Amino acid sequence: MSEMLAVDGFDPLPVRRPRSVAEVCELVKSADGGVYPVGGGTALDLGLVPTKPGVVLDTRGLNAVVEHASRDMTVTVQAGITVQALADVLATEGQWLPIDVPHPDRATVGGAVAANLSGPRRLGHGTFRDYVIGISFVTDEGVEVKGGGRVVKNVAGYDLMKLMIGSLGTLGVITQLTLKVKPKPEATAVVTFGVSAAAVGPTLDRLHASASRPMAVEVLNAAAKAGGLTTAEPWLIACGFEEKRVTVDWQVETLIHELKGAPARDVTVFRDADAAPVWHALTHLQAAADGRFTLKANVMPSQTAEFAAAGVHSEAAVHAHAGNGIVYIHLPTEIGVERASGIVAELTKRTTANGNVVVRRCPPDWKRVLPVWGADRGDRELMRQVKRTLDPRGVFNPGRM
Repeated sequence: MSEMLAVDGFDPLPVRRPRSVAEVCELVKSADGGVYPVGGGTALDLGLVPTKPGVVLDTRGLNAVVEHASRDMTVTVQAGITVQALADVLATEGQWLPIDVPHPDRATVGGAVAANLSGPRRLGHGTFRDYVIGISFVTDEGVEVKGGGRVVKNVAGYDLMKLMIGSLGTLGVITQLTLKVKPKPEATAVVTFGVSAAAVGPTLDRLHASASRPMAVEVLNAAAKAGGLTTAEPWLIACGFEEKRVTVDWQVETLIHELKGAPARDVTVFRDADAAPVWHALTHLQAAADGRFTLKANVMPSQTAEFAAAGVHSEAAVHAHAGNGIVYIHLPTEIGVERASGIVAELTKRTTANGNVVVRRCPPDWKRVLPVWGADRGDRELMRQVKRTLDPRGVFNPGRM
């Protein structure tokens, strides 16, 4: 019996795992239904439920390192390699890709790019949009096309990389990526401390004006606190630093000195090996356990504290990438879809400018009711036109976006 996989609760579909780009092209060309690209399966609940039968295209058979040009600080890999396997390859040359991806041992690089995953380090290091310099993908005609190149300074052709990042496999099957990489930092540290609810906003303002420059500023409420991070206060703030050792030491000392004039309690410093599990815990907060209803909001950074403390439910677990204005809210599904819909509507009203609230995780049947991709901001027809242009047959991930 062939392997079967249910995509976000949709009827189990047969799984195909091609071992070459040529096999991917042939599979897509011969498809008479939907083609659902899947990597490590860590984000199958992202987006809407599939709308038609087809096959799951498992990319993990494409997992080769094509070229690691360590002197040029670039690496070219096939899309099915895991994030952890890529990290191990880069570490041999003292390099890394500073993008936080939950479950790196399972998540594939292609899948992480397609879902545009990121975590705490995005404040200081950016997201995949800052690192992808070349991309190859298979179109609905079963033809592999390429954009960008293998050098950092590349301006030829259309910027297909930006178009494919975050497209969730709806425009094509990513087969290969060229990424910029960075030297691994000499030292890393995370400073954590507790604050009252009223002090979250003023403390974030103080951090914004700090002489130190954290790579990450994370805010967590009591329900969201990660393992090893404790405080008697209802809110915890974590500031991460990564640089040359002398620079990290100076920034940590500077921040601790500045906090003496702030209402901060339980100040704790995690360094190097002790900081690694803290980074891990902060990264995995967004990957809450199954059975949760998760919202992801983007607001103005100055609005983060007020939005995070909205108090939509007593059991809400809240954490935020405060410097970027990204807030996650996790709730139990026991609240029911009607209450969930009301919470989404309430939080959407609180956003301003280009802010939005999307449903990151919920039971599949709720997606018929909830605005999974948030409020319409007037750009959906443009996105539909892009979809019709690159995938006129409607082959890739039909219904997911």
